[in-house]
Amino acid sequence: MTVNTPSNDKGRGLRERLADIPRDRLVAEVVSRWDDVIRLEGEVAGLRLRVREAELLAKGASGGGAMVAELEEKFRIAEGKVRQLEGLVQNERARREESDADSKRLAELQEENSRLLRNEEELLMLVLDMESQIDRLSSG
Repeated sequence: MTVNTPSNDKGRGLRERLADIPRDRLVAEVVSRWDDVIRLEGEVAGLRLRVREAELLAKGASGGGAMVAELEEKFRIAEGKVRQLEGLVQNERARREESDADSKRLAELQEENSRLLRNEEELLMLVLDMESQIDRLSSG
């Protein structure tokens, strides 16, 4: 299961799904998504450049009605792609922020778990010590 694939169990929240994923895998997923965002931003920049070139060609074309219409259609398509890619980038940023917050929470929970385990060990040692004291007192 990856971070961006919804679970079949709709009752589980994102935090629970992330808790099942090893930390190294979460980090790899975040890095992968970050690379995707950078790639998508590059594509958006390239599309904007192409749109600008099309605008300049459209302004420079005099009397080429068919060419202007074709460029306008390409421009409209490019704008749609830009909007789509910007939406993907925005969604990915939101996922990354959520993943960062969940990673921090996971680290906090792991630290709390370690503290509780140490406390449990100390209490167990205390109980064992008390039992040995009781045994010593009851046999003496």
